[in-house]
Amino acid sequence: MLRKLLTGLLVVFVGALALLTSPLHTNAATYPYDGKNPYATGCSSTEVTKYSKSFSYQYTYGKYISGTVYLKFSTSCKTAWSYVKINSALPSGYFIDGTVTRNTDGKFYRCEDGGNGAILPGQTSCYSGMVYDLDPNTAYASATIYKVDDWDGYVVYQSGKTASY
Repeated sequence: MLRKLLTGLLVVFVGALALLTSPLHTNAATYPYDGKNPYATGCSSTEVTKYSKSFSYQYTYGKYISGTVYLKFSTSCKTAWSYVKINSALPSGYFIDGTVTRNTDGKFYRCEDGGNGAILPGQTSCYSGMVYDLDPNTAYASATIYKVDDWDGYVVYQSGKTASY
C-alpha cells in the first residue's frame, strides 16, 4: 500500500515538474532562410514584386522624402523581404529602415538584419533579411522614416506598409 502511494506521488511530482519546466508559450518559427541576405543566398535571382506602397514626408517647405517600399518574393526559396527605394538621396538628419514581417508569428527582419543596412544620408535604397513565406505563412513589407533628434534620440515620422502575401 505504501509502495503504491509513493509511486503515485512520484508520478504526480514528475508530471508537475514536467509542466513547470516546459515552455508556456510558443516561440516564433525558425526556417533555414530566416534572416538571411536575399542576394548572398541567390534567392533574389527569382525575385518578383508582390506588392508595393508609395510614401512621402514633407521635411521642410517644398522638400519631400518620398519613395516606395516593395514586398519581394523568391519563387525558388519561398521567401519574402522588404526593398525600399527613395526618389533622391536622403538628406542629413534622417535614416530609413525597411522591415519584412511574417504575419503568422510576428518574426521580422530590418534592413539592418541580414540586409544591407538602413538608408543613411546620401543613399537611396536598402533591403532586409528574409522570412520564409510559403502558405500558410504570409508577410508584409514596411518602411519607416526616422529623424535624428538631439532630445529624444530619434523621432518616427512616416511609415508605408504593403499588403500581405
